[in-house]
Amino acid sequence: MTYSVIAGITSDLSALQDQNAELPTFRTQATTIADEYEKPAEEIDKLAIARFDEIIVEQNNLITISGNTGLGSDCYSADTSYFTTHYGSMVTGIGTTTGDNTAIIGIGSTQVVATASLALDTLTVFRYPKVEDGTLDTSTDNPFVGEGAVNLTNSNAGIGKTTIYTQRAGAATTIFALVGVCHAGSATSISNGVSAYNTLSSGISTFIDPVNLIKEEKTQNRLIAWSLGRKIATNTVGITSAENVIDELEDPSLGGPY
Repeated sequence: MTYSVIAGITSDLSALQDQNAELPTFRTQATTIADEYEKPAEEIDKLAIARFDEIIVEQNNLITISGNTGLGSDCYSADTSYFTTHYGSMVTGIGTTTGDNTAIIGIGSTQVVATASLALDTLTVFRYPKVEDGTLDTSTDNPFVGEGAVNLTNSNAGIGKTTIYTQRAGAATTIFALVGVCHAGSATSISNGVSAYNTLSSGISTFIDPVNLIKEEKTQNRLIAWSLGRKIATNTVGITSAENVIDELEDPSLGGPY
């Protein structure tokens, strides 16, 4: 019995062609399921964003109050316990400095002032760019290339594997310990602001936890769709290669067919 090289390659070619005829259906199914998960993910992300925006408003209000450098030298204290008493865990980097290291108007260069750092919270999303809807990129073997966190906004709500709320991870501003009538005039605003922040920041998990459960399902289906797409892409390369080999094997000028 004479073995036909062409017959063997043709069999392999047919198998690849049959796969590529079937795989798009399964890829579409996975993509459709992922799209359905992305709809509620987008809406819940937007609820988280709205809550996050409220958090930032409270933080910025507090920065405006205690970051004010125009209150006059008598308004600033060297007492570092001011921050633990009034701000609690909202601030870091508590210490003291002298007037020449501040932008406080009218303060002496050697006057000691208590300072702390109030950093804004952040809301980000960890995503795999190659598997996101509309960017299915099967050109490489690794679907996780370019993975990382980006800021979550209304324009990209719903994307990614995980929505991440992080306290004190954003831009930081120096605030000062206030004393006397300057603190008295702001005490209620500071207390209310800190209380509002604590309530809002602890409550944002109401949105973060469920959206991440949904995104886990969405991402699994996005990865299935990517894997099927990658298989189609590699099969296509194999089909082209097999067809080229068959053409050569069938060429009479090369002694074919073989």
